[in-house]
Amino acid sequence: MHSSVETYHEVAERCSAYDKKHYQDSFTNIAGDNKSCLNCRHFADDEYCRLDLYDPIAENIK
Repeated sequence: MHSSVETYHEVAERCSAYDKKHYQDSFTNIAGDNKSCLNCRHFADDEYCRLDLYDPIAENIK
C-alpha cells in the first residue's frame, strides 16, 4: 500500500471505523496527534487495513 502521509491522513479523516491506537509509552508516537491510518488500530504494521476500508476510501479521494 505505502501511500503518502497526506493520503493516510485524508483516508483516516473519512473512515468511520478509525480507532486511534493507544501506546503504552507516551514517547512512542509514529504519526503525531494527527488522525492517520498510521496510528489506527486497524492498520497493520505492513501498512494494510485489516478491515479492507483503505482502498475504497482512497479511490474516492482522487
